[in-house]
Amino acid sequence: MWLPTEDPITMEYGNLEKSDLPEFGYIKIFNRDNESVIFIKEGFIVGSWCLDASSLEELYENKAMKSIDIAIDSKLEIYETNHSLFETLIELNEECKLSLPIEIRLIFNEKVSDIASRKDLLEKYRIRAPSEEDVESLLLNYKS
Repeated sequence: MWLPTEDPITMEYGNLEKSDLPEFGYIKIFNRDNESVIFIKEGFIVGSWCLDASSLEELYENKAMKSIDIAIDSKLEIYETNHSLFETLIELNEECKLSLPIEIRLIFNEKVSDIASRKDLLEKYRIRAPSEEDVESLLLNYKS
């Protein structure tokens, strides 16, 4: 697989927003189990590649798309290119090209939350964080 090595935008999956995605470019997805690349063109995924870390098996096209697992703790590198460089990338990585483009919204699933912080999450579900007194009381009661 040939990819240019410019400095990417690096983020965690939970922070990904639609505005972060380039018009032309690709996203590298790093998990414990695999490394994946999806090629993005004008809001569509037009190519994909996946490497299984344990077996070192490479998957292409739709097989790669089925293997891509974007977990909440996945690390993403987003690379933006211009139109001509993108076309060159697709040509050089022809084996990755999908027969039909897939809408980019596929990578935005229920796991991605619009909640930015722990405090916001606790407020959303009306969870009261225990105070130091609550914790001390629990510990004292536990010991008795």
